[in-house]
Amino acid sequence: MPTPLFHATTGYFLGKFLPQKPIPRFYPFRRFNLHIFYPVFVATCADFDFIPQTLTGIPLHRGWSHSLVFMLSFSLIVGWVASKIWKTSYQQLFRFTLILYSSHLILDFFAEGRGIKLFLPFLDQFFKSPLLIFPGIHHSRGLFDLSHFIPVLYELLLSAVLYGFLTQWQLYKAYKADKSAIKNNIYVHPQLHSKKSVKSSDSSS
Repeated sequence: MPTPLFHATTGYFLGKFLPQKPIPRFYPFRRFNLHIFYPVFVATCADFDFIPQTLTGIPLHRGWSHSLVFMLSFSLIVGWVASKIWKTSYQQLFRFTLILYSSHLILDFFAEGRGIKLFLPFLDQFFKSPLLIFPGIHHSRGLFDLSHFIPVLYELLLSAVLYGFLTQWQLYKAYKADKSAIKNNIYVHPQLHSKKSVKSSDSSS
């Protein structure tokens, strides 16, 4: 399964890449950047099931919190609460939350291991893709076991690739925005440009 670090990285990149930004840029009394905190929190919170598992000793990981029903319920409720607090569009925030949460399930679905219980409460069965993209990390071997080196290195390399892609995408958007601004300045104010040209010709004469 991917590490929580890569789930957080995925949330961060999705928050930067998605075109819609339903989170308010300025929020009173905030102690952190919501544009970073919210995507990272939503993309990783499915793994918070380790807390009740640790407290109760019941194997809950990759259970309810990794199901489609929970993903939809979480997105509906959290999106509604956040939209009321931030006074923003509920539909946009719901879609934003749903995409972020689903990223966690997609990554775990393509990871080595027993899979995830996608269809709880209808099917109490683990599902995983026959095509595995992420090597597994065996938490039972301890936090600092050497077997974790290859999966962590793989995720770091993949994060570097995503970062490079995001950087190029932002540069491309900035280039398109500058090009569009130049065109609008020319076509929206043709008289201004014509006056400037006349003045320049008069001064030269």
